[in-house]
Amino acid sequence: MPNLAIASAIKLHCGYNSGYDRGCITNHNCSHKALAGSHNCEVELLYIGSRFPLDSQLVKAAGLRFKSIFTGKFRRYFSFRNFIDPIFIIIGFFQSIWIIISFWPDVVFAKGGFVCLPVAIAAFIFRRPIILHESDRIMGLSNRIVAKLATKVCVAFTDVIKNSEKVILTGNPVRLSIQHGDAKKGYEITGFNPHRPVVLIWGGSQGSQEINQILENSFNILKNTFQFVHVTGYGKRSSITNPSYYIQFEYLGDELKHIYAITDIVVGRSGANSLYELALMQKPNILIPLKTSAHNHQQLNAEYFEQMGASIILRDNSLYDVLTALWHSPEQRGLMKNALERVAKPEAAEQIAELILVTTRRNNF
Repeated sequence: MPNLAIASAIKLHCGYNSGYDRGCITNHNCSHKALAGSHNCEVELLYIGSRFPLDSQLVKAAGLRFKSIFTGKFRRYFSFRNFIDPIFIIIGFFQSIWIIISFWPDVVFAKGGFVCLPVAIAAFIFRRPIILHESDRIMGLSNRIVAKLATKVCVAFTDVIKNSEKVILTGNPVRLSIQHGDAKKGYEITGFNPHRPVVLIWGGSQGSQEINQILENSFNILKNTFQFVHVTGYGKRSSITNPSYYIQFEYLGDELKHIYAITDIVVGRSGANSLYELALMQKPNILIPLKTSAHNHQQLNAEYFEQMGASIILRDNSLYDVLTALWHSPEQRGLMKNALERVAKPEAAEQIAELILVTTRRNNF
């Protein structure tokens, strides 16, 4: 029975699957189909995450074993946390050593970020194979270190590929279950009119006050044409109250697939997992990259999709101008859907699952 330890970066909603869950915990059931069912083997999984409560909630809700470790970040700016986090990093490293020894995985799958670094170093010390997945167009510091230790590095963007035999273009695993939404249920959830266009607007896993404000500023004129499903983020609320053309949620779980089924255009951030979900669903979209994202990765992700003809970046124009122009151009939306189909990598999870299995077999034999 192969053991697979999963180091997951916070907020990325990663799991194992076809496992590794295509980038998202919510699709963890598919992991067993890809790694276990289709390959006639049993898989024991352990998800290693931070002590942030949302990590354990999402993982345990998915039925996965979970271990938390202390974590800290490397900051290139002054913060009092810079004096505290090194202590947490050291504690997290020794916790990782104990987890690796006690669980003794056949392979460690690292999804990236500061949670993965101590786990990957511990795995390397004990010669446990490491497979790293880089979601974004540019690697952060932690992933650059892990990449040097990894057996294989999976990437999502073509220009991340270097001249190295260990780097493989897989794309980003996403929840294939989002393809199976029911439009009827979507309209029941929202109470919307099926004859008016629906816009899904969100600001990433934590929401975005900036995007919330952009919508609030334009809503009174946009409501004449569109209906909005607004995902505000945990603890954030919008002041908009218009039940005929607007509904807000702090978070969408399984309901998201039904919302996708009625969505015509998406407005949101440009995190890699979100972009590849849009590609899978072929949803025309307008991107508002997070300006403070590490290494400006959201801007780089968005530029890649825009260069491919799959997205539009909202720059100096108003949301009303860009959104209205896109809606009134069926030809442009058709071209975007074609580009999104070319970018999508629906086989990413299967490819990564196969790589995990091959690595496990080589390690065992």
